[in-house]
Parts: sequence; C-alpha cells; structure tokens
Amino acid sequence: MGSCDLKLYYFNLQARGELIRLILAAADRTYEDIRFDINQWSEYKPKMILGQCPVLELTDGTQIPQSMAIARYVARETGLAGINNLEAAKIDAVVDTQRDINETFYGKVFFEQDEIRKAEELEKFLNETLVKHVENLGKLKKAYSQNESYFVGNKLSWADLFVFQSIKALLKAIPQVKGKLGDQFKQLIDAIHSNEKLKAYLDSRPKTDF
Repeated sequence: MGSCDLKLYYFNLQARGELIRLILAAADRTYEDIRFDINQWSEYKPKMILGQCPVLELTDGTQIPQSMAIARYVARETGLAGINNLEAAKIDAVVDTQRDINETFYGKVFFEQDEIRKAEELEKFLNETLVKHVENLGKLKKAYSQNESYFVGNKLSWADLFVFQSIKALLKAIPQVKGKLGDQFKQLIDAIHSNEKLKAYLDSRPKTDF
C-alpha cells in the first residue's frame, strides 16, 4: 500500500468504521476518510460493491466490503496482525471472543424495543454475561500475552484496538458497565492513550453519537 492510496467510505459515525480508522491511525497510514450522513447515502450506495458500507477502496478501484474483512486486511498490511500465523490466530481468538459479547449486547439489550424485556436482559448482561466475558478475556490474555498492556505477544495488535473500541462503546451506551470491569482493561487503555499516533487521532476525531 502506497502513501495515500486508500479511501474509506462510511457514515460520520464510529460504529462499524472506527476499528478500521484506529488500525490506520496506529499504523500512521494516510487515507481518505470519506464520511457522509444518512441523507447522502443514496448518492454513495450505488457506487458501493454490495450497496453497503463501510467499504475500503484501493488505488486500482478494488473495493473491499465488510468491516471485519477490511480490518483484517489493513491490520495484516500494516503489521498489526501478528508476526506469524499462530499469533494471527491468537489475535483472531481475542477478536472473536469480543465479537460474541458485542453481538449479545446489541442483539439482546441495545436494540430491544420492549422496555421490560430490555431491563431484564440488561441485568442479565451486567451480572452474568459481562462477568463471564471479562473472565474469558483474562484467560486469553494470560495464555497469549508477554506484555501486560497487550492481549497477544508483546506489542499492539488490532485485537487490542478492537477490545478498546468495544469497551469504550459499551461504557458510552451503559455507564454502569464500568463497575463490572474493575481494572481489567486499565493497562490496555493507558497503553493506547500513551501511543502518540493513536492519541493524536482520538483527540482530533469528530464527536459522534455512536
């Protein structure tokens, strides 16, 4: 990938686009961050390979859809996907574990319309699901990490960025999550905030609701 040969198309939201932006920021990769609002989507939609976004477009016009496919590609291209296949698999295991909890939260709690059911699911999520999840991530970190700031090996990977972004989104959606996390993610969050490239991006990114 050359110096500015990438275009990332996504709404002016964090949501499914932010992990990709974080990976690019950590790698100090220049790219065109093409953001649009829902009213402009009809203009962009026909130009997207599957009529959905995010989409990463390369210089030759190749389009890659699907947020996690884009994240993996960019992470591999920038050295944030592990030093070999085994490390890449460990990183994937952390990512997939985090994806499980994200899908549970958004599927059963966040988008639940029935208020009574939503309250029940939230209580279960906070007191059972999340507790187990923190425990599972701890097991993976203990097995795979050689540096207490990171989940795999001894340096930043896209798994760290995915967990960071997911936890931040959870905290924003339900602040009471904070009490359930303890200090489990403090070292990771500190490491990301002390990374100059990531701090510069986090300080300058647009403020959005999601």
